[in-house]
Amino acid sequence: MAGSLAALKSLPCPAGDRCTAFQCLFKHNTDIDSTASVIGSKQAVAPTPTASDPTPDLPRKRVKLDSARAAPSQQPATRQVELEQTTPERPQIKRQKLAMPSEEEPAKSGKAEPPLPVVRKLPSSVRGTGQSQSSSHKAQDSRDTPSTMQTRPIAKPKTLTKAIPNKPEVLNPRLLKSSPAQHDTRLKLVKALHEQYARLNSELKKEAKDEASKKLLLSEQELIVKTLDDEQEMAIKKYKIYNNAIRNRILACKRMTVAKWKEERLEATKATDAQETENASSAPKVIVTGLTTAQEVDFLHRLVSPLGGLTDFGYVASIPSDEDIQKARESVKASGNVEVCDRCTRRFQVFPGRREEDGALASNGTCTFHPGKTYFGERGLGKLSKAQKKYRCCHLNVDDESGGCTTAPTHVFKTTDPNRLASLLNFAKTPPNPNVPADRAVGFDCEMGYTTYGLELIRMTLVSWPDGEKLLDVLVQPYGEILDLNTRYSGVTPEAMVMAERWKPGDDHKPTSVPSTDSTKPSDQKEKLKLVPSPQAARDLLFSMISPDTPLIGHGLENDLNSIRIIHPTCVDTVLLYPHRRGLPIRNGLRVLMDTLLNRKIQIETDEDRPEGHDSAEDARAAGELARLKVRDEWCELMWRGWTIKDGEIVPPES
Repeated sequence: MAGSLAALKSLPCPAGDRCTAFQCLFKHNTDIDSTASVIGSKQAVAPTPTASDPTPDLPRKRVKLDSARAAPSQQPATRQVELEQTTPERPQIKRQKLAMPSEEEPAKSGKAEPPLPVVRKLPSSVRGTGQSQSSSHKAQDSRDTPSTMQTRPIAKPKTLTKAIPNKPEVLNPRLLKSSPAQHDTRLKLVKALHEQYARLNSELKKEAKDEASKKLLLSEQELIVKTLDDEQEMAIKKYKIYNNAIRNRILACKRMTVAKWKEERLEATKATDAQETENASSAPKVIVTGLTTAQEVDFLHRLVSPLGGLTDFGYVASIPSDEDIQKARESVKASGNVEVCDRCTRRFQVFPGRREEDGALASNGTCTFHPGKTYFGERGLGKLSKAQKKYRCCHLNVDDESGGCTTAPTHVFKTTDPNRLASLLNFAKTPPNPNVPADRAVGFDCEMGYTTYGLELIRMTLVSWPDGEKLLDVLVQPYGEILDLNTRYSGVTPEAMVMAERWKPGDDHKPTSVPSTDSTKPSDQKEKLKLVPSPQAARDLLFSMISPDTPLIGHGLENDLNSIRIIHPTCVDTVLLYPHRRGLPIRNGLRVLMDTLLNRKIQIETDEDRPEGHDSAEDARAAGELARLKVRDEWCELMWRGWTIKDGEIVPPES
């Protein structure tokens, strides 16, 4: 490295005499006189070699001068040259030898060399005090802190969408927290085990004539991975008897015949194929219940959970009283509208109606956070390696990243207290509605956005069940000023809210069709949703289509019902139908349930860098399909117990 830097001293500086760089690595005209004066001064004070000196002609080490030891008359320029110089003879020979190829290679290859790096000019105060370049780099790095990420959000590289091949391993024991033997011992044992595996694999290759036998062969990299896997497993699970265990394995491989090795490989291949078959995606499953639509709706009432037992899961079973609502309002007023951000957990103050001084909606500046959920990436090589937990938005490790990758203009918050929710719009029970068909069941889903009053309703969708026909789909104007529409998940954009047609009582609420702008697909039409003036108006629309006996099907229905302030006694929640194996509050996601149970993909983003958000109609239909799958399974179990259908009704077996 030192020789490469010394070679630059023979090249003229690109900036010429105008160079102001501190300790420039290139050649200058002023270096000749300074170098001569320094060398002369060093030779004058150099001691005379004596007969007792065994190496009088060897070059001395580089002279390092300290600012405290330097002479008062010595200038910073002289000190700079002395730090760059080594011995007066040998370094000059090295520079000439290293400089020759750099001048002749462009002429032979005919290619121009890349431009030389330009050294930035430092302030005169830095040059005068002799501050090093490393400190300037540290100062530059200190400016790149998470606080400045608002100007350049981290984006996921496009190459991460493709499968990244694993780095090939070498025949070297893997690093363990507690090694059972020294590295040299483990290396010898690994090589001996690999030698036996390679011998058995080569003998099997000679006898492999059919395709089934050829599939049992291992490549060179697979042999290395198998050797390291087996050695690591014995080093961890058989720590105390590691030496005996691995030596017994090597001895067993020496005595193993090709037929025994083939049998062992066949068992390993079957286990791998079974795992791949289990993980392989198949065609979407078709749900056949064997019941009519009316019978399915009648059977659906068996899946309804009593409202009294749902309070532990976030449902509101009773209307808050006026006294409780007033206490909630007074507590908010006493706190000065100070909230905790739902994304970055920082405290801030919110200003409904905007702050008088500057019109701000929230305090404490911008919000830096990770908008994506977490996931586990691919496992590394080895049986005992663990997958890293990462963010979907930027694919950074959760343990390594403390800041965020996205910056929003304001902080946001949400509240789940029923009394505080009722202070904005009180809850209401579903009123009787004789105009609703008795055999109606609906899928229900809402989308919410952040306002100065918390998380409010901005879109409501209702679809019929089980056919999935859309009954109601409208945008909703919230009460508070909008802080963030949460487009990444809600799918509602500011343009859709601004350009939406205003709905009035008595108007048709159905969306209007907009012709497609794509000339290649003129038949495709988009729907333009209408904007309802308030959440209360949206609730009145919903009440006109359901009755207390109408089953509402959804995923996490308590969030949807609380956003529109409804107490409904007939709810079918797929979160409760398909609980997580670890229990609440952990839940199975709607997308995961559709993928694992029905092999259907929903909420697919074409561009992960710019997600379009969820479609509430798609989510409502998906929840309906999961409920229909549960109806089929429950009905199959009842038929096994003797239940039958007589005169179009489901009847129990005769006792």
